[in-house]
Amino acid sequence: MFDLIFVIIIFSIIQSMFGVGLLLFGTPTLLLLGYSYTETLWILLPCSLIISLIQTLANFDLVKAKKKVVYFTIPTMAISLFLIISYEYLIDITKIVGFFLVFIAIVNFFPNIKSYLVKFINRYLRSYYFFIGFVHGVSNMGGGPISVLMSSIYHQKDKIRVNIAFIYLLLSSFQIIVLFFIGSSNLITINVNLILVSLCSYLLSNYFFYQKVDDRKYTFLINGLIMIYGLIALLK
Repeated sequence: MFDLIFVIIIFSIIQSMFGVGLLLFGTPTLLLLGYSYTETLWILLPCSLIISLIQTLANFDLVKAKKKVVYFTIPTMAISLFLIISYEYLIDITKIVGFFLVFIAIVNFFPNIKSYLVKFINRYLRSYYFFIGFVHGVSNMGGGPISVLMSSIYHQKDKIRVNIAFIYLLLSSFQIIVLFFIGSSNLITINVNLILVSLCSYLLSNYFFYQKVDDRKYTFLINGLIMIYGLIALLK
């Protein structure tokens, strides 16, 4: 239980500052610690949901990407999650997560690649929303593509963070619905305590650190951590 509390605290703090972290880093961490994908989702999703809800409500007037997420991202995520959970015993999900982490890091490290991706987003926005749903369903790594999308649309930290949070809120909610639908609720009692830990960590970090964060100063560090996690997961 201590390992779960530690993971929740550290990555809730990161999420409070950057808008992503709890799922992006928590998922590979728990998979590497030996938890199954289903268990990992049940541990992280309620914590992510409560943080995303608070972030969304604080600046809901800045949220723009509502209809596209519901129409394109949610159905794709639900179908891909259902399939990946159904065949979890046949698939090495850790390596899938590692692949998408490395992909996210490469996109963020190399401006030319990111600019091509931004051009693709601008031209094929609907397809990109489908892509986000698929990535999040099979790996819980939708935070990377979401961050690229929002940073290509907005340039203010508050707008980027709240729109990421809103999409995370919808994705987490429907992921939990899918998990209930397929009868996977074995860790729901643990989550109550972890939600409180996550909430406290987020609120304290948000109060003390959020306004002090220099995005450019920490971007390299975060991307480096994403790359390291991805390589470890791929080589596991």
